[in-house]
Amino acid sequence: MSEMTPRQRFEARLAAAGDTGTVFEVGIPMRDGVELAADIYLPDASALPAPAIVQITPYDKSNPTFFPVEGRFYQQHGYAFVVVDVRGRGKSEGEWRAFVNDPRDGYDIIEWVAAQDWCTGKVGTTGLSYMGWTQWAAASERPPHLTCMVSTSAAGRWQQEIPYTSGVFQLYFGWWVHMVRRRINESYSLAHTDWDEVLRRLPLEAIGEFINPTGQTWRDMMDHDTLDDFWKAIRFDDRYASIDVPCLHVTGWYDLEDLLGAFHHYEHMVRYSPARDTQRLVVGPWSHLGSRYPNSRYLDIDFGPDAALDMDQLHLQWFDYWLKGIDNGILDTAPVRLFEPGTNVWVEADHWPLAEREEALYLRFDGAEGSLTADPPADADPDRTYRYDPLDPAPTQMDVRRYPMEEVPLDQTAVEARDDVIVYTSEVLTEPVVISGWPRLELFASSDCDDTDWHVKITDVHPDGRSIKVTQGCLRASYRDSLESPTPLTPGEPTRFTVELWPTHHCFLPGHRIRVSITSSDFPWFARNMNRFGPIKWATNPRIANNTVHHSPAYPSRIHLPIARGSVGSGGDAG
Repeated sequence: MSEMTPRQRFEARLAAAGDTGTVFEVGIPMRDGVELAADIYLPDASALPAPAIVQITPYDKSNPTFFPVEGRFYQQHGYAFVVVDVRGRGKSEGEWRAFVNDPRDGYDIIEWVAAQDWCTGKVGTTGLSYMGWTQWAAASERPPHLTCMVSTSAAGRWQQEIPYTSGVFQLYFGWWVHMVRRRINESYSLAHTDWDEVLRRLPLEAIGEFINPTGQTWRDMMDHDTLDDFWKAIRFDDRYASIDVPCLHVTGWYDLEDLLGAFHHYEHMVRYSPARDTQRLVVGPWSHLGSRYPNSRYLDIDFGPDAALDMDQLHLQWFDYWLKGIDNGILDTAPVRLFEPGTNVWVEADHWPLAEREEALYLRFDGAEGSLTADPPADADPDRTYRYDPLDPAPTQMDVRRYPMEEVPLDQTAVEARDDVIVYTSEVLTEPVVISGWPRLELFASSDCDDTDWHVKITDVHPDGRSIKVTQGCLRASYRDSLESPTPLTPGEPTRFTVELWPTHHCFLPGHRIRVSITSSDFPWFARNMNRFGPIKWATNPRIANNTVHHSPAYPSRIHLPIARGSVGSGGDAG
């Protein structure tokens, strides 16, 4: 049993327990008359009425990989479990349009469930990714019977997170929209498509000709490439003060899809919500899917057995406390529980981030190698120019045939060997350094084109030379001042860019070095910039950009690190 993965242990428990209770299908009426299809898993009659747990999904409520297994699990623990196909997907009526209808539909689903004679009136919600988003969408409408949530890697920080990350389109959504283009998941077509060819099509919106979707989802992504009214309408930055719901927030440091959204929800709830004291954050060394089914390994990196939390039991404890009133001590736990790569231990705290201060390391260049130093340049270092060719982009190092569930390699050593990737590396550390928070790169750079992208990574350089990704961030140059109103670059003019890197908590051990890499592509996870200003959906005719990083007293490019423990050097400037 100890050698099983958490998922295998989960399924073994279910098999041992056997089938109990009742399963049936119903249509849940929405306020506009549309019916959404739901599967209801009720516990044994002796346990009724029971509190309910709701999951709202675009991925087919009958999908045997996920929902029936989870339904039986909660059913066997005395809960009614309700899994619902979103509007226009699966067996549900209506038009499928991602994100748009989920707030009101979520409200109606929760209140319908609470009113059933088999429900006590207490309703919790759960789910990963899109099923995390549907929880926040519903919560934004303040359904009276929503009692608690378990939100795993939930989307919601639109246009800073997905589908565009600060102006850079996540090409993953070409794959995703194809998967959900009709009422059922397109598993056969997905597995038998040459995605490398599809994702290289130009212009970007031509991918839609292959997808051939129903509804507006692809058009919404292509036509709304800024933080416009479409996305603002489904961002809830100003509504957290009215969301009075306890929530267990879960995500993984290596989640490429929704790490940013999870932190966005948590940070806003602890800052603004009346339920700020009943928020809990758990972050492990996991991928997107791994945040729901944790393991001790991420590809070839073994983080030790403690990394594989029993997520099912953690979720169950949360629901038992809030929905059944079982005093199991769940609120006696630390509000923040973070896995610390490097030391490979769990760290508990009463706040996030753990950073005590900020230190800056300046990007320096001696004409041969790039370095990171606490000392700013007294004189101008040489500029550093690299050539970015959209037809030969720096790779994400992923197998698109397994898009997107594959765990993407963290080892950046091979990518950093490319001529179009430039690196800046610190001296060997003599003491542990822990960063905890949101790093950012203050970059002074120029291009001979009127637009380009900046892709930035922080890596942990091990004594054996391996460069292992810690975190990353990106920015389309024309979005540098505004996500709402992009402006072109003036070719050749040094410009200040602030590249937000994703939240992280990581310990750099003695003997290791800190590295910053800069390039202009990360394909195929992100779409390629053609180095031309204007909507990316129309961009063709790729042109080569010569992109230059500046290092001088006038243009002091530097990485700002949130420091929790240790120091990256004497005299670090926190300005």
